[in-house]
Amino acid sequence: MEFEDTQFLGLTIVKFFKSADNRGVFVKPWLNCSLKDKFGNVDEAYFSFSKKGVFRGLHYQTGDKAQQKYVVCLTGCVEDIAVDLRVDQPTYGQVFRKRLNAMDGEGLIVPAGFAHGIYAHEPSTIVNFCDKPYAPGSELGINCYSLKEISELDIREI
Repeated sequence: MEFEDTQFLGLTIVKFFKSADNRGVFVKPWLNCSLKDKFGNVDEAYFSFSKKGVFRGLHYQTGDKAQQKYVVCLTGCVEDIAVDLRVDQPTYGQVFRKRLNAMDGEGLIVPAGFAHGIYAHEPSTIVNFCDKPYAPGSELGINCYSLKEISELDIREI
């Protein structure tokens, strides 16, 4: 596994093992020996399927319930969108976007303190590994169209 830092502290592109041949594709998106130091423990994992054109997010959990996520696209193609809500960071309020394609050998670690969402460019399935359990009483959201950096763009054209 390789890790590529971004301008956002802790937000990391993960390049994992991928092998493709005439039978199909095989990937290893999680290797405990590689990710444990970078991510920590996985408390829960969940899968979501989105139809083309669906935007899920921007969600986040607050306080000690804030989750770190590791996102991998299994089918289709999604635009992963993360907004830095950490007021003590120079990237506070800035938006990170990365296209994740099915089984392409890349994932994204989104640290606690970010609002997170995905836009499905085509029918898509993702898996989210989370370091803490979902706590519905601590969840908040942002209307993505209220963000200047996103509202000036038509998200369908990303």
